[in-house]
Amino acid sequence: MMSFDKDKLILVKALMALLIVADHLNFFLDLRWLKPFRELGAPIVSMFFFISGFGLVRSYQGKGAAYLKGFLKKKFLRIVLPALLALGCYYLLVWKSGRSYGGDWKNLVLYGTPILPFSWFVEAIVFFYLVYYVSFRFLPGKWKGAGLLAGTLSWMALTLAAGYDWCWWICSLAFPTGAFFARQEKRIYAFCEERPWRYYALLGALSLLFVGLYLPRSPYLWTLCYILIPSIVALVVARLPLGRLHGPILLFISGISYEIYLCHGIPMELFRDVLPIQSPALFILAVYALTLLLAFAVHRLSTFLTSCASSTT
Repeated sequence: MMSFDKDKLILVKALMALLIVADHLNFFLDLRWLKPFRELGAPIVSMFFFISGFGLVRSYQGKGAAYLKGFLKKKFLRIVLPALLALGCYYLLVWKSGRSYGGDWKNLVLYGTPILPFSWFVEAIVFFYLVYYVSFRFLPGKWKGAGLLAGTLSWMALTLAAGYDWCWWICSLAFPTGAFFARQEKRIYAFCEERPWRYYALLGALSLLFVGLYLPRSPYLWTLCYILIPSIVALVVARLPLGRLHGPILLFISGISYEIYLCHGIPMELFRDVLPIQSPALFILAVYALTLLLAFAVHRLSTFLTSCASSTT
C-alpha cells in the first residue's frame, strides 16, 4: 500500500538536513569528494518546499477549517522565532568589528543577501505560508490550489524583478506541487496500483521529462525540474517501507532538521574566520558537531518560548 506519511519522512528529513550541510561545505572547502554534494542543494530545498505544501494540505484535509484557527501565529512563531534565535547565535559567535547591522538588513532587502548564512528560505516559507492561509481561508474549494500557484508565481516574479540570486525563486514551484500531490494523492496511488507497470512507467516518464528540461541548462526550465524531482522522490518514498526506520538518532536529527538548516552556516563561518581550523577533516567534524548542538539548543529554546506565548493567550 503506497503512502507518504509522517513516519516515512523521518529518514527523509534527517538525510536532507545532513546533506544540505555537506552541500554548503563546498563554499568553504575545496575537496574533490565533496563536489557531488554540491548538486544536492536545490533538490533538497525543492523537497523541503514540497513537504511543506504537502503537510499543510494534509492537515487541512484532516481538520478542515479549524486548522486555520490561529494558523498565522502558530506557524510564524515556529518559523520566525527559531530563525531569530539562530541569528542571535550568529551575531554572538561570528563577531565582526565594524559590522553595520542596519547595512545587513539593507542588503537583505535590496540585494537578497541573507544575514544568517543560507537562510533565504525563511522569507520564502513565510511568504508561502501566508499565501496558503489566504488561499485556504478565503477562496472556494476549486480555487484554493490556483491561489497557491498564483501566490507562488508572484513570489518568483518579485524576487526575479529585485535581482535576487536564483536560489530565491528556482525551487518555489515545489510548494504548490506538494499541495497538489496531497490533494490528488489517492488518485495517484490508485492509478499506480491498478496496474503495476503504470508506477514504473510514470517514474520513467517523469525522469525522461526531467532530463529533457535539464539538458538545455536554462534556469527557467529548471524551475520545472524542481517540480519533478520531489514528485519522483515522493513516489519512490511512497512505495518503500521507510516507516520502519525509527532509530533514536534519526528521530533526533529529523526533529531538529529545520534548526539544522538555520544553524549550519554559523560554525562554517566561525571555524573559518574566528577560530580557524586548517584540517579539512577536523573542520567538517567541528561543523557537524556544533551545528547539531546549536540546532538542538535553538529548537529547545524556541519550543519553550512558543509554549510560554501560547499559555499566556
